[in-house]
Amino acid sequence: MRKHRLIALLLAVLLLGVLGPMAVAQDTQTLTVSIWGFNLDVLEENVFAPFEEMYNVDIVLDTGNNSDRLARLQAEGDNTDIDVVHFATQFTHLASQADLLQPYNPDMLENLDEVYDWAQDPLGNQAGVGYTVNSLSLIYRSDLIETEITSWADLLRDDVAGFVSIPEMSTTFGPATLIMIDRALAMQDMGDEMGDINYDADMAWEALPQLADNLVTTYIRSSALTTLVQEEEVWLAPYASFAVGNLINTGHDLSTVVPAEGVVGQTNMISITAATDQVDLAHAYIDWFISHDVQEAEALDLIDSPVNATVELPEDICALLTCGEMLDTMIVLDQAQVSERLEDWLERWNEIMVR
Repeated sequence: MRKHRLIALLLAVLLLGVLGPMAVAQDTQTLTVSIWGFNLDVLEENVFAPFEEMYNVDIVLDTGNNSDRLARLQAEGDNTDIDVVHFATQFTHLASQADLLQPYNPDMLENLDEVYDWAQDPLGNQAGVGYTVNSLSLIYRSDLIETEITSWADLLRDDVAGFVSIPEMSTTFGPATLIMIDRALAMQDMGDEMGDINYDADMAWEALPQLADNLVTTYIRSSALTTLVQEEEVWLAPYASFAVGNLINTGHDLSTVVPAEGVVGQTNMISITAATDQVDLAHAYIDWFISHDVQEAEALDLIDSPVNATVELPEDICALLTCGEMLDTMIVLDQAQVSERLEDWLERWNEIMVR
């Protein structure tokens, strides 16, 4: 990332030349960013440190999973010190519905035109910008599972019992996992006919007790899944594409799968909180995150799949991320449909899983 730091330093020199010595005397600003606690070392190098140098700002991180951070934002309301928040689309929708976010101003984002249309305003109300696209598919130990994994329904197979993990219902991809299992079971029932998404997921709920018996555990954080795979406790699991680098680094024989029923795609979004008074700096942070250089660096480090359409990746890197042909075939769930069921689903989930 020397190139990024060099760019930041050159911009700082130019800024000093324009504003004179008074620019150095300016107080350092603070930007509080709510984000997951995953891949923070790489984000520090690719995103945070060069942004801090460029804008004379200290970034303060508030970390945690989607549901915990949303709950904190709701509890704090207008008294929150969070300026910018990273959420999966589902949780951005919930935050927007609760009036916790303010619309971004497209005129303040110079790089927005380089972003794919579907990521510029995923919710249609300027509640946030998609800065990466993730996909949920399957990964398995090909040296330990003899019969190839090809379907979401394979999570229910007897030969993998005791070595399966799935995301908790409270996580980004918890509902998506259940919906895709339902899609697989419905296709089996209809002779592989591809039907519409059933957001009630009735067949999956019926099969959930059987799936629960196959699980070694559920996971909340992708880092936990990496540990389970590393320690050989998990042979088969749904995984988010942003975790593939760490999973590969476990050194085990892992095969990634695009199931017959498809993969789920969703954007992670950056939004500006309703309570912040750092509106200009928040826009600058979003614009930096969606810029070509940051998007490219994050992709090459196997952290984030790019939404900046000007980024061109080597084929071997693209194959491990959500890019190329996969963008044309992935299933994007209706987050409003998911959100309206989530409270009931959490209750039903706990009744089955906590026993």
